[in-house]
Amino acid sequence: MLRYAKMMNFQNSFRIGIIVSLFLNYCVEGFLSPRNNNAHKGWTKLLQQQHQQQQQQSSPSRRGDLSRTAAASFDDFEDFSNDFSSKSSSSSNNNSDEDIFASLRARQDYLSSFGSTSSSSSDGKGGLGQLLGNQQKSDKEVEIMTNWRNAECSSTMRPSLDDWVRRLAIDTFPLGVCGSANGSIYLIDLDRGETLDCVQNIHDAQIADEDVEEAMEKMFGNFDGGGVLSVAIHNDIVVSSGREGGLQVFRIDGEETSYYKGSRGGSSKTTKLHLTSEGMLFYLVSTLVTSAAFDDSGMLWVGSFDGFIRAFEYDDREKTLVQQSKPSHEIEVGSEVLSVSVNNEIGCGVAATASGEVILFSLEEGEELVRWKPFGKGAGKRKREFARSALIVQNDEATGSNEAVWSIIAGGSEGSMFQRRLNVDTIGYVSDRSPLMDDEALIGRFRPSHTMSVLSLSSPFPGLVVSGSQDGHIRIWDCAYNRAVEGVSVTSGEDLEEEAQFDSIGGIDKRPRCLYALTGFKVWLGSIFTDGKKLVSDGADNSIVVHDFSGEDDNAEGFLFEDDDLEDFLDFD
Repeated sequence: MLRYAKMMNFQNSFRIGIIVSLFLNYCVEGFLSPRNNNAHKGWTKLLQQQHQQQQQQSSPSRRGDLSRTAAASFDDFEDFSNDFSSKSSSSSNNNSDEDIFASLRARQDYLSSFGSTSSSSSDGKGGLGQLLGNQQKSDKEVEIMTNWRNAECSSTMRPSLDDWVRRLAIDTFPLGVCGSANGSIYLIDLDRGETLDCVQNIHDAQIADEDVEEAMEKMFGNFDGGGVLSVAIHNDIVVSSGREGGLQVFRIDGEETSYYKGSRGGSSKTTKLHLTSEGMLFYLVSTLVTSAAFDDSGMLWVGSFDGFIRAFEYDDREKTLVQQSKPSHEIEVGSEVLSVSVNNEIGCGVAATASGEVILFSLEEGEELVRWKPFGKGAGKRKREFARSALIVQNDEATGSNEAVWSIIAGGSEGSMFQRRLNVDTIGYVSDRSPLMDDEALIGRFRPSHTMSVLSLSSPFPGLVVSGSQDGHIRIWDCAYNRAVEGVSVTSGEDLEEEAQFDSIGGIDKRPRCLYALTGFKVWLGSIFTDGKKLVSDGADNSIVVHDFSGEDDNAEGFLFEDDDLEDFLDFD
């Protein structure tokens, strides 16, 4: 009996030891593993898998249930229509319908010439061949690049929210987040056009305060729109800011649910994603945050109206974002910061400020590298112009003996855009001693300029940049530096940057060239996103516009989007 009792005690102790060991192992793995490191990629993959399963279970006509209405059917997008025969003669030159159609067709033929795969970097013709260089591209990549340059895309409106869209952010398509005019934050599935979750009225719609009103006028001019000021998403973390100050932090969680399917009472399981509020970032409680951007090395970069760029660790295992009492980096720029963007490939970020300066800073060191003032000299209304947006772009990839070309592009509060080359070495590091390069071929404003503030910039791949403005236009620019161009007058005195010491110059003009424009957006256009295949934007009241250049969307018609303003700037000879 005594031996049996000892044996039972030993077995119980052994079982308890196993349980404790498993528990400790679980805790150690959870502590040492990065916090939700693959969560967002998992949510995106999960959404795609669920879409595929539902499409397989549905009939072909079922896909018609998705909100895939062509933009031309909306009154707000009457300029999108490809029904040229129904247009009246309302152009500035009073051409007939046939003349308008012929002009657009000639323009399309001209644009198509850039998409010819027979062009190469060695034939001196520039275009897509120059863009591709000597690097091997798959047939699909070549097709997508050609579609971008030829304006061949399908366009859809999704989803339709119950409020006006104000700001948009996407990490990996189709999962995105957007703000609204009443201060709400939406988690959205852009592939199906569905709202997954909404945190209602987390930010103030409007605030009657002179300082806030002054800040809103600086950011949006006469077209504030109310609600959310900025949103950003990375992995499973979402942040947003409003005019009341501070930065709200959310986490994306998933909950498995069951639903019935079929007539035999079968069931299946799906995962529903939702936003969980984690509170406000403590250090920024009383700070008016204007912009936020995640880098890939664990830092959240925040621009604010108090003249600082700050970085916080979003992957800190000991303290979450809301628990951090101070930033890891803090850069004082001396002027209101209106936008911040980062480039992980060369490890730098740029900020646009109300003083007109563009600040280049290091992501690794958290220090300012150099200042550039592209809007220093101007005429008329542009004398008041300041930097509203900025982006680091790759103009050319390294091909053969040609090194990669990088630059900063700045968008102004009055619609001007400028470019400045970066001094980047062959291994991708920006020079500490001389980050900027003087290049007379890039001096002067982009032509044609936007007529209102340029609020957003993006680049789908090297050699192409996209600008979004309150004038209701999204312009696609060929910014390849090594393309072949003729010797022409680069600029006039009105266009010169502050650093230029001459009134005019005749030489090679390598400024980006506008290929075409997507028109019909409202003045609320403030966010654009590109992933190489899709161009996603707000500016369509309560909907989000998705332009798909992949050639894979067979459920919406493609349109040739053109802008009459480009007629004087494209040569069809």
